[in-house]
Amino acid sequence: MADPNLDAVRREFADLTGLFDDAALIASDGQGVKSLESGRRQFKRISRAMDRVRRHLIILEGRLK
Repeated sequence: MADPNLDAVRREFADLTGLFDDAALIASDGQGVKSLESGRRQFKRISRAMDRVRRHLIILEGRLK
């Protein structure tokens, strides 16, 4: 039988790597910013993505302890 804690860590890690991919896509979109308002929107999107990454890292760290 698989260890449920190990499965939870694997799921969190998979979610985390997906979030890194999402953040990279958002950041690449930001390279084409043409106005200050557009830049603000991209910055907010990147900030939210990084907040999600940080939360998942905290969860993952907790599961690994």
